[in-house]
Amino acid sequence: MDAARYARVRDLFLAAEELPVAEQATFLRDQTGDDTELLQEVLSLLGEHDAESARLEGERHIPLPPAAQAITPIAQNSPAKTVTPEDSEIATSAGPRTTHGDTAGQTRDSASKRKKKTSQITQLGAQRTHASPRETESFAPTRQSAQATVWAQLARQSRRRTSGWLWLAALLPTALVGWWTYAQVESIMHQSVRNELQGVADSVGLASERFLSDKAQLVRSWARQPGIKTAIEQLVANEASYQPPEAFEPADPTEQIRSQLQQLSGSSKVEFVVWSDSYRTITFSGVPSARIGQPVAPQHASHLTRVMSGETVLLGPERANTQDQPVMAMLVPIADSEGTVIAALQVQGVDVYDDFNRMFMNVSLAGKLDTYAVDRDGIMITESPQAARLAREEILGIPKTLVAANLRVVDPGIKLDSDNVKELARSTRPLTIAVAEATNGVSNVRIEPYKSYAGTDVVGAWRWHPDWDLGVIIERDADVVFAPARIVRLGFVILGSLLFFTGFFAAARIAKTSTAQRAAIHPLTRYEVMGELGSGGMGIVYRAKHRQLGRDAALKVLSGDRRQKEDRLRFDREARLAASLSNPHSVMIYDYGQSEGGEAYCVMELLKGLTLHDVVGRSGCQPIGRTLCIISQMCDALAEAHHMNLLHRDIKPQNVMLSLDASVGDWAVVFDYGLAKPLQPVSGVYQTSESLWSGTPMYMSPERFRDPALMDPRSDIYSVGCVAYFLLSGRAPFIECDPESLFALILTEQPISISVHRNESIPTEINDLVMRCMAKNADARFESITELSRVVDQLRVKYAWNIDEAKVWWKHYGAT
Repeated sequence: MDAARYARVRDLFLAAEELPVAEQATFLRDQTGDDTELLQEVLSLLGEHDAESARLEGERHIPLPPAAQAITPIAQNSPAKTVTPEDSEIATSAGPRTTHGDTAGQTRDSASKRKKKTSQITQLGAQRTHASPRETESFAPTRQSAQATVWAQLARQSRRRTSGWLWLAALLPTALVGWWTYAQVESIMHQSVRNELQGVADSVGLASERFLSDKAQLVRSWARQPGIKTAIEQLVANEASYQPPEAFEPADPTEQIRSQLQQLSGSSKVEFVVWSDSYRTITFSGVPSARIGQPVAPQHASHLTRVMSGETVLLGPERANTQDQPVMAMLVPIADSEGTVIAALQVQGVDVYDDFNRMFMNVSLAGKLDTYAVDRDGIMITESPQAARLAREEILGIPKTLVAANLRVVDPGIKLDSDNVKELARSTRPLTIAVAEATNGVSNVRIEPYKSYAGTDVVGAWRWHPDWDLGVIIERDADVVFAPARIVRLGFVILGSLLFFTGFFAAARIAKTSTAQRAAIHPLTRYEVMGELGSGGMGIVYRAKHRQLGRDAALKVLSGDRRQKEDRLRFDREARLAASLSNPHSVMIYDYGQSEGGEAYCVMELLKGLTLHDVVGRSGCQPIGRTLCIISQMCDALAEAHHMNLLHRDIKPQNVMLSLDASVGDWAVVFDYGLAKPLQPVSGVYQTSESLWSGTPMYMSPERFRDPALMDPRSDIYSVGCVAYFLLSGRAPFIECDPESLFALILTEQPISISVHRNESIPTEINDLVMRCMAKNADARFESITELSRVVDQLRVKYAWNIDEAKVWWKHYGAT
């Protein structure tokens, strides 16, 4: 008997069992029609069924009300799909479920009523269990009176059993409820504080990172200006024999740099310094004779080394002296026409520090938080309003004007005041817990109180930004945070004392009052399912819309046949790993959870457009410029994943969605992280063992076949090369019906030349790029996705693909 047949027999049995014995056979003949075998199966079960024994069994095991499942099975939105018992567990909010069932006082002597129950069989059967056939239905309106009867009966039994202990029966439950409520309030408060601190830390961290990135991008754009670049190249060429400004023709390069930076920044206060690759000053905005030819300061040598390797470095904030305000500067590389870094340009005086400091102060004042940034040495580099107030009150031992870029954030060991601060030696004290972890590159949230730089108990969150070598600290006074919990605790103590004197009355009233049940709202009822988008190995994906927000989304529900613990953990891992990515070229996760009914679900961004597989299917081989544009965006997404030690492991044309963005043109998004896996074990994330390869064979690297457990970012680079080959040639690199033959081709053979498929030659540099990505030996490929991205971006300058070309393609081929 298959699942569908079993469900049919069960539903007919449950419906017929509620009818009088004399009407059961007639009812079943109406329902089974010509299926005599089905009729005999149900009649046989009814003949062996002992209703009284089942009733007694149900009374001995009265089930707690399960979570509400007031939703419509998804199968109702897909008429072509057969409804199975597993399907009935997958739910959506396409509409409210109509609850069917009999009340205790209904009569069953009417043939018309028997026919009315025909439409109720499937749903009624799906809502019952063998242990308690009438009580499993969750909070349906027609079952509320039955539930109330059950709970009232329990209350009466409890009152009879405890008639001599009413005082104790009233006081003990109240104490337990009070303790439980306080524990829940405290837990919820802790979680709320944790979420708040984490949210603010993430927001401030992201805002500060975007601010510095924007400033760095702005200065880099200035450094690429022809006038500035030419002037610096001239200074580098004349470094060996310094010439006075009047010796340069037709104009002094230093003045040329100054005037253009002032014009670009709109500020006459802009200052600059230029160092050559010999780490010596070749010009700066001050008096020329003061520093020309001088080597870089020792504390900045490491920064200059990073710039000479092509990085952009943030300097400061630093103070020239105690009277000056802190200054932040951007240090950017200057490259020649061949891409070799020949000099470094430092730009300051464009209000970088003022804007950066103001951002932190606004967050502190708006949220009543202590928000500040620290450098690698634990020095507070922004002016915290809290620290400034303490400095004014002479509690920190330093003037208010010297807080920023001067105060070392240490744990004083005691609560500071104006008297004991004079005995504090900050240079010998350890950093606070938050700053110590942040400067070690750890981002965390801590709601267990720890000591701040003033010696008070605080809770906080912190983030570290290695690109800018600074940390963001968010702290709040612990006494203020947990004051409501203390009030709740005091309230329950007072309440318990009052109930001690009124226990008898309260116990009697509680015993006589039936417990009201509240319907739990199934989480998926927030979404209206519009239709099925597709299905995969782990789940089914539906197009859905949030009922309140009106936002379209893709709703992925774990398949009914994948309800084992390992399947749920894999599903959980996919959602958590995908949610950890923030790159705009990676799919965005909106929500994730699991209902009491066992449905694990994941709500993600609904990607509109065409997969790369569809793009090639509609228009064949793609232009070189467009291919490079798509590959560049894929590299952006994978670079973030690889930076987080996360491999995708299933890069293929079907897992990249392409759409048209009005301001950018082609916009690619990488999705389906179902096979993604961390390079190293991550605490709290389910890890799978690898004994068989997983992924799409045509796009898998050779080493993945040899060693399925091999974790190497270059395997993703191989797959990116296969996607590039597919876009350029219109075909997969290896196609073979026989799996063994396909594996042999991937392991030993080179793909057919792209030019053969295109019927035209392609530039050698493009072919070399693809073939290097698809090298059999991982050591012959690009070392990292970042290196590949850099090469692709260089080629995009030569093989352009603009917005207008993208719009033309989408106009001709993009219509659904």
